[in-house]
Amino acid sequence: KIMLKKKLLFFPLLIVLSTNVTGQAFKGYGGYMVGLWSIDWSTINAQISEAATDFGIGKFDQTLMLNGGGGAANVYNNLFIGGMGFGGSTHINGVDTSGVNRDITVSVTLGGPIVEANFQPLGKLELILGTGLLFGQTSIRIIKDSGTNSWDNIWVSFDTQNSPNYLNTTAANRVTVINPYLSLRYPLMPWFGIDLSLGYNLTLYDPNGWEANGGPLAGKEELGLSRPFFRISLIFGG
Repeated sequence: KIMLKKKLLFFPLLIVLSTNVTGQAFKGYGGYMVGLWSIDWSTINAQISEAATDFGIGKFDQTLMLNGGGGAANVYNNLFIGGMGFGGSTHINGVDTSGVNRDITVSVTLGGPIVEANFQPLGKLELILGTGLLFGQTSIRIIKDSGTNSWDNIWVSFDTQNSPNYLNTTAANRVTVINPYLSLRYPLMPWFGIDLSLGYNLTLYDPNGWEANGGPLAGKEELGLSRPFFRISLIFGG
């Protein structure tokens, strides 16, 4: 955690100022955003790869989808300051040949301030250079159920010394994301526009910092969260 704080001292605010740029379509805006985060699942997949066929759940192979909202206001010339927040999850599940149900869900929530510089290189088309400093949490929920999710299974699992019939554990870890991005924005109407963004999520977290059931987890688990992302936004402004 101390190392994480030191890394944050190098947070690069991507601010590009131009005192002669005017005429942005929106002096302030807010809207709904959908993002695709291309996470590297190889480490977590390795935990289940040897028995993937027996488990019947396969591997994580899809991009994590996030949705949320955000906005910013023009504070000086072409400089905008605001914030955004996202949340999303993805999961795999299946039943093995003995009838045991398994489910793994990975969730992420993020939110924080953003800084943008807005330019108009061609007509109404706007070019945005921005960066965000997002704080949040990622969690991994693991469920194993030998029949149904029931009180019978819970008490049988509590009573046995063998592998539990019912297991439901959620491990969580704090994350910080440095989020530089490039956006193309086009106002379809004086009060409405569309925004396409491409960027990178530089994700800082402690792989030994996972916690579950109110206490720390021994060992470490890594997720490949420092990866590119794509975002489409519907924005409203004035």
